[in-house]
Amino acid sequence: MAAVVLAAGLKMVASPILKKLLADASTYLGVDMASELHELETTIMPQFELMIEAADKGNHRTKLDKWIQDLKQAFFKAEDLLDDHEYSRLERKAKSGKDPLPPHSSTSSTLLKPLHAASNRLSNLSSNNRKLIRQLKELKAILAKSKEFRDLLCLPAGNTTEGPAVQAAVVPLVTSIPPPKVIGRDKDRDNIINLLTKPVGVEANSAICSGLAIVGAGGMGKSTLAQYVYNDKRVQEHFDVKMWVCISRKLDVERHTREIIESVVEGECPRVGNLDPLQCKLRGLLQNKKFLLVLDDVWFEESGNEMEWEQLLRPLVSEQTGSKVLVTSRSNILPASLYCNKIVPLENMGDAEFLALFKNHAFSGAEIGEHSLRQKLEEIAEKLANRLGRSPLAAKTVGLQLSRKKDITSWKDALEKDNLSDPTKALLWSYDKLDQCLQRCFLYCSLYPKGYRYTIRELVHLWIAEGFIDSCNENKRVEDIGRDCFSEMVSVSFFQPVYERGDTYYVMHDLIHDLAESLSKEHCFRLEDEKVADIPCTVRHLSVRVESMIQHKQSICKLHLRTIICIDPVKDDVSDVFTQILRNSKLRVLYLSFYNSSKLPESVDKLKHLRYLNIIDTSISELPRSLCTLYHLQFLKFSHNVESLPDKLCNLSKLWYVEGHNVYLVYDPYKYGPPQIPNIGKLTLLQQLSNFSVQKQKGYELWQLRDMNDLGGFLNVRNLENVNAKDEALESNLHRKTHLESLHLGWSYMDDINVEDSLHLEILEGLMPPPRLRGLTIEGYRSAKYPGWFLQDSYFENLETFVLVNCTALEGLPTNAELFGNCCSLRLQNVPNLKILPCLPEGLKKLSIAECPLLIFVSSDEPEQHDQLEIIMNIDQLVSNLSLISSVGSVSKTSDIIASEFSSLKQLMVSMDADMSRVENIRSVIEREEFVTEDGINAWMCCHKERMGLIYGRSVGLPLVLPSELTQLNLSSCSITDGAFAVCLNGLTSLEILCLTEIMTLTTLPSQEILQHLTNLYCLSIRSCWCLKSLGGLRAATSLLDVRFYSCPSLDLARGADEMPSSLTRLIISWCVVGANFFRSGLPHLRDLDMVGCGSLASLSIGHLTSLASLEL
Repeated sequence: MAAVVLAAGLKMVASPILKKLLADASTYLGVDMASELHELETTIMPQFELMIEAADKGNHRTKLDKWIQDLKQAFFKAEDLLDDHEYSRLERKAKSGKDPLPPHSSTSSTLLKPLHAASNRLSNLSSNNRKLIRQLKELKAILAKSKEFRDLLCLPAGNTTEGPAVQAAVVPLVTSIPPPKVIGRDKDRDNIINLLTKPVGVEANSAICSGLAIVGAGGMGKSTLAQYVYNDKRVQEHFDVKMWVCISRKLDVERHTREIIESVVEGECPRVGNLDPLQCKLRGLLQNKKFLLVLDDVWFEESGNEMEWEQLLRPLVSEQTGSKVLVTSRSNILPASLYCNKIVPLENMGDAEFLALFKNHAFSGAEIGEHSLRQKLEEIAEKLANRLGRSPLAAKTVGLQLSRKKDITSWKDALEKDNLSDPTKALLWSYDKLDQCLQRCFLYCSLYPKGYRYTIRELVHLWIAEGFIDSCNENKRVEDIGRDCFSEMVSVSFFQPVYERGDTYYVMHDLIHDLAESLSKEHCFRLEDEKVADIPCTVRHLSVRVESMIQHKQSICKLHLRTIICIDPVKDDVSDVFTQILRNSKLRVLYLSFYNSSKLPESVDKLKHLRYLNIIDTSISELPRSLCTLYHLQFLKFSHNVESLPDKLCNLSKLWYVEGHNVYLVYDPYKYGPPQIPNIGKLTLLQQLSNFSVQKQKGYELWQLRDMNDLGGFLNVRNLENVNAKDEALESNLHRKTHLESLHLGWSYMDDINVEDSLHLEILEGLMPPPRLRGLTIEGYRSAKYPGWFLQDSYFENLETFVLVNCTALEGLPTNAELFGNCCSLRLQNVPNLKILPCLPEGLKKLSIAECPLLIFVSSDEPEQHDQLEIIMNIDQLVSNLSLISSVGSVSKTSDIIASEFSSLKQLMVSMDADMSRVENIRSVIEREEFVTEDGINAWMCCHKERMGLIYGRSVGLPLVLPSELTQLNLSSCSITDGAFAVCLNGLTSLEILCLTEIMTLTTLPSQEILQHLTNLYCLSIRSCWCLKSLGGLRAATSLLDVRFYSCPSLDLARGADEMPSSLTRLIISWCVVGANFFRSGLPHLRDLDMVGCGSLASLSIGHLTSLASLEL
């Protein structure tokens, strides 16, 4: 194992530097060491473990160890000096505005390389360059000694690694893996679920909640089994709240309490530095909930921290009986405060079950077409399974590695390996099969603690900053290569996906983490224990997870660190700690989570090698000017506290990402993107720019986007009213930004909706997007025509999301069917002149129509046949009910709705040449009165009556025909009749969410015959539909779980809960008229009930609601 550790350490150091040395040192600095570097890469490193073993046998180990250390130090020094050389070039470029010497690239002509080298040797005579040349020559001399060792140890000159295997079947790599099926643990899973969900009697008074433990050796699948249980539908339906926290050896009461809270509230919990408010908050969250808490990877000794465990579990109190704690542990010795009255030991699988598990992994991926090959591999698989010691982790790791190469040579190689029955040896074998780039990326992950939830983006950015990933492919961005690396590690189970609240995280199994830690211990170190006296002097990458670094200051100052990652806040004096950090001037990565001062000090400019600066979890709101001299910086990440950026930030020409984050809110690129950077066009390597606001001020022109062709992800270009001509739009070169996935083009919205602007068409014509775009939003567009590129066949064949917002002149959508061929989401908001929809794409999943008053849907049998007076409710009753709900705080809502209705009615009356006097009456009432009174409602009712006459007076119908695969429908402030609404819902068996807002033309929901076929509908929300009187056949929608009614004064709820489906688990009724006996028959599954603003409600009988857990009145 020692040889493997040394080899891993050398590869981690040398591999990232080799390419840079070959490219820069040999080409530009006149030091030819290509042969020595090639010898190291192709001969020494592949034979390194053999070299160490031979040195041990021949008593040459001390000499070899010294050579290895000298080699590493020489590599580090050479890389630092090359960095200094590059820094000087970038500094001259920033000051002069010109690049004095373009960096080497694969596109440079080989004929020009000698010319560059010769012409620049005079400049290389500076003191810094002479120092660099001396160091490179020293490195060359050290490299030359490798031949002496090879001869001394009698190793062959050639590469002795195995030759290429037979061509393997191609296995696609993925970054998101669906949860695997249970193999061999079905009985264990069902047993645990039964224990968790069985009815309970009176709990022991001393017990906070009862516990259940899954116990087994490492690699037996405890956490995997717990995940199966946690995600099982039976468990989801039984518990109100589920929480998952990984303990991993060291219990930290405050941190783990915070993590439990985050599981409940589905968001990040602020660090308050005090346990009491955290525990009070947790107790309040769980007070009326039946909860399940999973504590993964618990370590406890009888002489251990029982009091800390009692402190952690103290808030876990609920008035609901049946709450549980599920524990996974390698030992059956557990804290008494967990009250684990049942332990489920994980035994070894049977031979047949284990073979099925191994083959499930080994034969995953691409199918094997040749029957004879499949048969031979099946035979090898049976022999291999017998040698894996029935370890599920070994079966998974070895199996997935073999699934990538389905050839006999590779599988026989595994069969010949010894000790694969030991999970650690099996993992080491799988690690050896990884490419060197993947190996160093994997080892770097040991900086994070066990149980840490990794994200792809965070890791890839760190790998790039450390120089672990480089691109030889001009058509592929480095970040994409990094994602491929991560995907490959996921495919061999070095990382496992965890799905939570719609997000995907990744975790590393304890034994895999142990492997990474053991192989990287010379260079990577986690400072987790206050008792640690010294940090090894060889450490280059440090992560910190202690409250105080004071006693470690001296050790840190002596190190030559390239990485400092503060995972948890440090409570020391910030200025003192930062002074110590600055002494590590070779830092590439600095991740702070403790800085409580508002300004980052000017002295940060000492970190000239810095590539990655993350200050998101700090109080920093001001960045110093000196930051603009960190010319190597690639990643700058800060919190929303930073409201402005230094003027010269555009001089950091290597910047890839500038990110502003709101830590405690969902990230919204419209609101929480970074502040604008003047002259941002100089940052041609920038990979992401969420917001670009065009201004007339110099430095913010649209042409700044011209050369930023590496931009990817989402781009919002706004304030296009500041663009004066089509030529300016063309200069942005949007069509060359082929990595963009989603584009938002916006003009500031203006109130005069009837004014058309021909310049908008010219500008949009010049803003031709890249063809592979997946999402397109156009906002504030004021032309009735679409640009030519919009109508090209197949130009947007990948378009999935299309949005029009505040496009006041458009009267229809493009008729080009190819445009929407793959569109799955369509949103139309405030397109007031839109009169007709084209045939919607068959694959459409989400449709939202809002504030489109001329878009009127009428079924074919309704025109000229329906007496519209029948559907206008009595004005006295409407006024009475509106007054009733307004008296309990809904006045402002009523006023807002009347104002919104005024805009819609005005547009409708103008389009139909109707009498405008009644509409103007609404305006006068709104302007005259602070709150809407009976006069305002009367004025609205007159206009609404005229609207209904216009709708039902049509000569032909216009139904809304929706594709059968639709899952979400939102209709707001548009006109659809009862019949048309029934028609559009007919056959929507995939519909899951239905939202209706301010649909004043609707009086009843469809019949049972229609609603009973909506078998996937689980959420219904109806808001401010003033004329809706009947729920129709709502009770027939038996899949409904969540129903919400807001401000529906006409809704007849006399029959109460009898009209609701019994499946409901949540019901919200606000600002409606409800009787006291609404729940006389009960809703047996209802857990959450909110009834706010129901002014007629003096009392409420809820005795039948036997499952109720939450009530708000």
